[in-house]
Amino acid sequence: MKNILIAAVAAGSLLSLSANAGPSAKFAATYNDETFPLALVSLIDSADQPSDCKSADGFTRATIKVPQDKELLVGVSAEVLLVTDTSVKGKAGGSARAVAYSAARVTVGACPVDEGPSDACVVAAPGGVTLNDRIQVLDATLGGALTDCTDANGDGIISVDECTLTDEEIGLVLDTLSSHHFNFVLPDMNQGEYDIVALFGTEACNDISSDGDAEAMAFAVAGIGKYMLTVQQVRATKNGIIDAEIEEL
Repeated sequence: MKNILIAAVAAGSLLSLSANAGPSAKFAATYNDETFPLALVSLIDSADQPSDCKSADGFTRATIKVPQDKELLVGVSAEVLLVTDTSVKGKAGGSARAVAYSAARVTVGACPVDEGPSDACVVAAPGGVTLNDRIQVLDATLGGALTDCTDANGDGIISVDECTLTDEEIGLVLDTLSSHHFNFVLPDMNQGEYDIVALFGTEACNDISSDGDAEAMAFAVAGIGKYMLTVQQVRATKNGIIDAEIEEL
């Protein structure tokens, strides 16, 4: 993850980002107020790539000056688009399974500006965070639909063999756009100027299988829309930043 942060900073140094805030002693922020087109999209369709995954990575950053032994409180907010579309169809007792998965994640880190890309980059606590994800599974065994039935032998009884059996189909689509927020901490920072990098990642996966007279389809999309990265210089109380498990009541 540290190497990815370094690469992001190196790439960012070649870009002119109009939304980036300049260095500040107290506060910095970067944002994007355009929902569409999405900033970062992963898309996969089983018609083209069955049982596979696609991912995309991107970053934003803000720059801030830090006095000696100060903490940085970093907040990341983002709209996350998740689309999962699954369907199965078949007949004569055929079975099929369709799985669609989509997710969006973020990791925050700090890299010293004056030292350039180096191993001096640190990852903010608590590490990588999943902003939102969804897995959708559709399983079905399908008998099909009976159509065009005729009493071929004239015995007054119509059997299944005297009917045309057509495909039966079941589908489920979920399309959600929701806002999510998470706080990160960078404790005991050395004095200097830092690029605070938010590394976003999206992933879309599908998996299909079938048996007998049946088939499946799975489609997934994950994307990042509007976002806000905020960085605030703070001073924590003594032993005020701890890694602790949740205690049962």
